[in-house]
Amino acid sequence: MPFNPDEHPDWNTLRDKIIGLGESSIQKSYYPELQKRLAELERFRSLLDETNDHIFLLNIPSGKFSDVNKSASERFGLNSKEVPITSIHDLVDKDEIEDFNELFNQLANKSQDRKTFYSMFLDSGGIKIPVEISASTVNFGDELYIVMVVRDITERKEAENKIKKSLEEKKVLLREIHHRVKNNMQIISSLLNLQTTYTNDENVVDILMESQNRVKSMAMIHEKLYQSTELARIDFRDYIYQLTMFLRQSYVYMNSSITIETEVDDIHLNIDTAVPCGLIINELVTNSIKHGFPNGMPGLIRVKLFESNGEYTLCVKDNGVGFPETIDFRNTDTLGLQLITNLVLQLDGTIDVIFDHGTEFKINFQPMEYIQRI
Repeated sequence: MPFNPDEHPDWNTLRDKIIGLGESSIQKSYYPELQKRLAELERFRSLLDETNDHIFLLNIPSGKFSDVNKSASERFGLNSKEVPITSIHDLVDKDEIEDFNELFNQLANKSQDRKTFYSMFLDSGGIKIPVEISASTVNFGDELYIVMVVRDITERKEAENKIKKSLEEKKVLLREIHHRVKNNMQIISSLLNLQTTYTNDENVVDILMESQNRVKSMAMIHEKLYQSTELARIDFRDYIYQLTMFLRQSYVYMNSSITIETEVDDIHLNIDTAVPCGLIINELVTNSIKHGFPNGMPGLIRVKLFESNGEYTLCVKDNGVGFPETIDFRNTDTLGLQLITNLVLQLDGTIDVIFDHGTEFKINFQPMEYIQRI
């Protein structure tokens, strides 16, 4: 006997229960939630596809792609059919394949959860592009995958290269400036030296020689900067040694029995601090050589420079006849002492004189900060 639905008023209810669409159906009760989840997934997928970063989902350990976003698909020429059969090894430079294999091993063994690094990828045209890669692991069920976010950094690299080139050009220019300043100072020094041959007045010769040495002390700083890989500061330990040896040689005709010792910390000074400090050392050592050891008297001059808590202390001491205690070195007509006082003020420092078996000048100062002049 054929089934007649009119004889069964609950047929619709029975049918819905059979196919799973009734009020008590689990499927129907979850249907709005499923729609909501699907909508969220679609929004998330759209978000991934709109980003400029290239996102890959890789299978471990094969390295084959399980999925890619729109940006990756377009940049590397991967359609939906090619994605499952394409491996990360097809996109990276062959010289870096081993590095990627090592990365996969580290991530698979949980020795590293996330890693950011740089590499070279091949785009759809086979052109190498520099990329920044952030890789991390994710589990889908029992399967382990790698999520790899790849960012094209071509513009960044080009900008970095422009900056590097600009810095190199500035370094070359700065070296050339220091070189020319040094050469010009050497010309001035040579002219002063030449001028001494046109006079028999010993006082004039002495004045010209002192001026020549002052110029030389500044020229040596520019020479150091020109030769150094660090164009902003100079090795002041080496500078002091060379300056004192130069001064000793300059006045060896006056007294060959003077010994000069240096004791200097590993200190590097900028040019704004180095020039006045160098001139101070030049004046103090010159003063000791010329006036501390009369009549060829043997003696010792010791130059010290050390740093403590951001402050420098310069000491120039000799064991000569001593500086006259009756003379106020801050108020004197002597050019050298006036110059020392003014240079210490320029350094915003302090100066003291100690009379103990000779004379010791002790100067405390802090490094000068660079002042923008343009």
